Amino acid sequence: MLKNLPFIISVAIVAIILFQSILIAPAINKFINIKEASVILRFIWPIFFIIISVLSFVSILSMYIVDLNQTLARLYMIVSLGLMISCYLITPIINNAKDTSNDQLWTILHLFTIIATAIALLVNILNIIYWEINK
Repeated sequence: MLKNLPFIISVAIVAIILFQSILIAPAINKFINIKEASVILRFIWPIFFIIISVLSFVSILSMYIVDLNQTLARLYMIVSLGLMISCYLITPIINNAKDTSNDQLWTILHLFTIIATAIALLVNILNIIYWEINK
């Protein structure tokens, strides 16, 4: 079971990213007024980044525990971990930029989180493919 944990975690990360990005965030923005949506999203996104960071870390750790010599899989998860930690760390800056009407900074940092999340999605999909090829 532990040997397959990195594969299972990547599947979970892909599911979480797709669920949050395709269903949850758009639904909140569509059905809740802007002020309330902002409060909810400011609560959800940091948790989203933490969950994916923790899962990525557990995946890396499990590869070392089981002594899986999967350098590419480790690299994928290190990228995933690094991107999600970066997103988590800039979240307060994004919120402050929005609160102070610094639209240029907000746009740049928000775009960064979107791109970083898309890359994390991609590397986890690549990790799934990698595990399927190398089973």
